[in-house]
Amino acid sequence: MTKNIYFKRETHESLIIIDCDFPNHKIALALDTGASHTTIDLTALLIAGFEIKNALRIEQIETAAGIIEAMVFRVPKFSALGITRENIEISAYDFFAHGVLAEFDGVLGLDFIDKYKICIDFNHSIITLFDNFK
Repeated sequence: MTKNIYFKRETHESLIIIDCDFPNHKIALALDTGASHTTIDLTALLIAGFEIKNALRIEQIETAAGIIEAMVFRVPKFSALGITRENIEISAYDFFAHGVLAEFDGVLGLDFIDKYKICIDFNHSIITLFDNFK
């Protein structure tokens, strides 16, 4: 399978924002190939109907602002870039409480795309996914 996904950036400094289907909610995540894990704002997770008491565990994650504690949740189904992952673990923390004010709900990390070869063509604004399973 080869799939092309087109993206738009306002400027060369803009992030690549990916529309994602989260349970009962749509979220926008920045594609972050420097992030090992997909991490979202706790508010987006709560809006989607998750409860803090259902966190699997708390773990430390490294962010641009330093190491913080994040809750890890199991998400039954999550889709982005034409990929659907089931029972994926996603980290969440309160962005606002940590001084993060963003126009997106988190980052789409390597754990989501680790089964694919990915090519980001900035000249043509295309992300190409190559299925590595075959």
